[in-house]
Amino acid sequence: MKTVLITGANRGIGLEHVRRFAARGAQVFATARSPAEATELQSLAAAQDGRITVLAYDAKDPRRRQG
Repeated sequence: MKTVLITGANRGIGLEHVRRFAARGAQVFATARSPAEATELQSLAAAQDGRITVLAYDAKDPRRRQG
């Protein structure tokens, strides 16, 4: 199984990459600055049976990175 990490996954090109990789069966780690506010990403993740994991990540603020 392919595993991918997508930053900025809550909208635009990032969100579309999440859709397409998950549709192809990849395990997707999708990051957003505020995952709770990324409603479309959260809905997509809920519909994909665990293939999409949503994580908090802000490249500008090291205090907001998960680790």
